[in-house]
Amino acid sequence: MISQIPDDTRRLLLIACTVTALVAGALGAFAAQSVRPSCSYVVFSLGLGPEQEEAMERGYWQAVGSGECAPPHARWQFWRG
Repeated sequence: MISQIPDDTRRLLLIACTVTALVAGALGAFAAQSVRPSCSYVVFSLGLGPEQEEAMERGYWQAVGSGECAPPHARWQFWRG
C-alpha cells in the first residue's frame, strides 16, 4: 500500500510527521517545566552573588513551609482554566 504512494508524497509525509513530533516534544518540554507562582517574601542578606541567591532560595522555601507561598508546579496545570 505504501509503495503506491509517490516518492514526493512520502517525503512530504515524513517531513510533516517529523515536524509534528518535534513541535509536540518542544511543547511537552515547555509544559512540564516547573514554575513558581507569584509570591512576596522578605529576605535579609549581606552576601553578594551566589550567597544572595542561596538566601533568596532559602527564604522562598521557608515561605512555602509556613504556607505564605504556594509550592512550584508544572506550567501546564493552569492551562485547563
